[in-house]
Amino acid sequence: MQKRFLPTAFLAALLLVIGYSCTKFDTTTQGADLVTVDNINTFADTLDVIATQGVFTNVDDSTILKKSENHVIGNITNDPQFGTTDARIYVQFKPTFYPFDFGNIGDTVRGIPNTGFDSAFICLSYRGAWGDTASANTQRFEVRAIDLLDLDFRSKTDTLRRLNYQPMVNSTLLGFANLNAQTIVSKKRLVYGKDSVDNQIRIPLTGAGATLAASLYAQDSTSGGINYGFKNDSLFRTKTYGFEIKVVGGNAVYYVNLADAKTRLEFQYFKKKNGIKDTAIYSFQMYPQATGSALASSSANYIKRNYTTGTIPPIGATNDVYIQTAPGTFANLKIPELNPGSPKVTNRIVHRAYLIVEQNPSGAPSELYFTPPPYLYLDLKDTSLVVPQRYKPIPFDLSNRVGYNPDATGISPLYHPYPADNIDINNFGGAALKRFDGANTFYRYEINITRYVQNMVTNGYKNHDLRLYAPFNYFYPQYEGAKYVIPFYNPLALGRVKVGTSTNTNNHKMKLVIVYSKI
Repeated sequence: MQKRFLPTAFLAALLLVIGYSCTKFDTTTQGADLVTVDNINTFADTLDVIATQGVFTNVDDSTILKKSENHVIGNITNDPQFGTTDARIYVQFKPTFYPFDFGNIGDTVRGIPNTGFDSAFICLSYRGAWGDTASANTQRFEVRAIDLLDLDFRSKTDTLRRLNYQPMVNSTLLGFANLNAQTIVSKKRLVYGKDSVDNQIRIPLTGAGATLAASLYAQDSTSGGINYGFKNDSLFRTKTYGFEIKVVGGNAVYYVNLADAKTRLEFQYFKKKNGIKDTAIYSFQMYPQATGSALASSSANYIKRNYTTGTIPPIGATNDVYIQTAPGTFANLKIPELNPGSPKVTNRIVHRAYLIVEQNPSGAPSELYFTPPPYLYLDLKDTSLVVPQRYKPIPFDLSNRVGYNPDATGISPLYHPYPADNIDINNFGGAALKRFDGANTFYRYEINITRYVQNMVTNGYKNHDLRLYAPFNYFYPQYEGAKYVIPFYNPLALGRVKVGTSTNTNNHKMKLVIVYSKI
């Protein structure tokens, strides 16, 4: 049975993940920034890591999704470890220009003999899927309208919204389609077989949906009357605020791109000439930015996690910790043996210090398709402000090519706190590395914090508490907030993993390994 499906476009995007996953750290070599010292014995210490469970709330989740990035839609109803996921999309579709017309220049085809509305579809450009996408697992895609009482979604077209945002939605069903990954990628014929499209989610608008689409088709660009919605952008947005697309049932999520031309409100209308019917297509699209006389389109991606049906431990638990790609969960880490005065951080040259995090596999079938995050990320608890709790990037180790300053707020909040060319993932690590323990396949992550530990030894740098998680992107509000949103390497909401901690009785323990020479 097929469990996970990625079409060509999405697979190409994830080749980067595969490439990095093949880059294994050599655990006997020095850190990239340190010079080999001859004639000194080399030692290795393994330090326990105390890990406790954390869960991101709507308040502290920092994920910001740009309109041109892939959005998530779907429903996971039975993840035995992590519970359920409900992902919905909200989007406005608009004409390209105003005054707009479907047919003749200066007005629509409305009222012209032998022409008329035929049908309409909500279409989404499909980029991939995650979860149980077996061909038998069809899911129901449903469309509803944004309620006309919701002025916020209609008016704030440039706003980038958090993943917990939901506009008001009318309860009337406008259309639905029963689909799975296999039917989505297949080629569909359009308008009596003249054209075709693949890798597109197509939801026909029927009943009330067809009525709404027909009313939009009936608009014109005159300056008065009730059908003047094509005169300008402000008037058009009073005729339709947008749509909610959600998924009912199933056990998978799907990735779509709202800015792609395959995402659209597609109108099919007919013309008759000499009694022969000919169908034409025109589409309204989602515009991430203003175009011509049209403002940007409003959009949002809502993703709700519910852990009550899973086995995720309570917040603060110290056994296995569960890490889920944003919006999701994290682990709080403490390494007591790195505290000042400890013999582990005195009189030594640190050649290599790396955090090892291993999946604690259950062998359950669900682990074949609910796969781990491609990358994990590590940052520090910022002790300069206790309430609200803040974090900051790891110093020294995110890149060995360019400098950066995670304590930038001591200089100016405008000072960039990250490497200008983003994290050097080959140096810092965090890629999922596939391994086998004799019974089960599992994934291992190695994160390089060599220079961070060396600065504890030589400069008395503070042993901060750490946070381990799988972000889609990240930013820290003390650095001018969203101005410094940095993309990470995980697709949104793709991946979850149960990892062992130092309290585990099996071999999948979290630990810090330090390779060093005595001075």
